[in-house]
Amino acid sequence: MYNFDRYKTLIEKLLKAGLKPTTNWNKKLDADTLFLRHDIDFSISYAHQIALVEYNLNVKSTFFFMLTCNMYNFLSEHNQRLVKNISEMGHKISLHFDFKANKDLDSFRREKKIFENITNVTIDIVSLHRPGSFLNNNNSTLQGIPQTYQDIYYKNMLYISDSGGKNILSLVNEYLNKTRDRGLHLLTHPIWWINEHDKPTIKLNSWRSKYFDFITSQIRANCKTYEQ
Repeated sequence: MYNFDRYKTLIEKLLKAGLKPTTNWNKKLDADTLFLRHDIDFSISYAHQIALVEYNLNVKSTFFFMLTCNMYNFLSEHNQRLVKNISEMGHKISLHFDFKANKDLDSFRREKKIFENITNVTIDIVSLHRPGSFLNNNNSTLQGIPQTYQDIYYKNMLYISDSGGKNILSLVNEYLNKTRDRGLHLLTHPIWWINEHDKPTIKLNSWRSKYFDFITSQIRANCKTYEQ
């Protein structure tokens, strides 16, 4: 279904069609506006690989990271090094906020402060993880901070997402083959684009295996008595 080559081809196709990637979510939108958005749910290492693909294409996108993710530790030295490098490539980094992991918007204030202090960036756009019922009032901001499911990004643009490993290539082609009257908001999750397998479950199992190897190496590095 997906792999690095197909992702590269997809981005090249969007550029050839005249779409202009931007990380300025406050700009005046037009039919050529392209927001490339990445919600990082599983792996910062995979995010870094996608960032490199885009960097080599001279393309900038926005990467949203969670502080409450059970799949990775945003604060670890390893991941902080990768996030810093993603930012140094010219990509935008921001917060992927999970309502289900928090009780109220005070939690957002705390996460925002932590994220900004660690990364030395000022958050001006937020992505919500599994927004669910939040979409019933989707034009709400998070204490004045815009979020990616507001109408300006979610309805006034064409929104396409690969959530759950959904095949988006036909949707993108359909968009490009029509007369373009609005920009494109394209959400991708790096985990779906890393290996050659077609089925989402196989891709996830592949990530699990690689993650197990990483955890094993960290156990070995942190405990001299570990034997394997």
